[in-house]
Amino acid sequence: MEAVILKNKIQSYLDNADERVLAIVNGVFENYYKDETVAFHPDGTPMSRHEYKVALDTAEEQINNGDFISVEEFEQQKIMGN
Repeated sequence: MEAVILKNKIQSYLDNADERVLAIVNGVFENYYKDETVAFHPDGTPMSRHEYKVALDTAEEQINNGDFISVEEFEQQKIMGN
């Protein structure tokens, strides 16, 4: 089946879907894309969608806990070689 036709057919189903069907479809997509490379670690190794989400959650927690430095502090550390 042509991709455009299939997408339109699926969209029609989604437009009329109840919460249960939407949860099932969401689960299928999340499982399908969970190992997809979406970013890269600083060393250049690939980062999966799951790893990326964990990294974002960790960063958000650090920010909420005040565990960060200002740009000025970062630049000063860089100048001092730390």
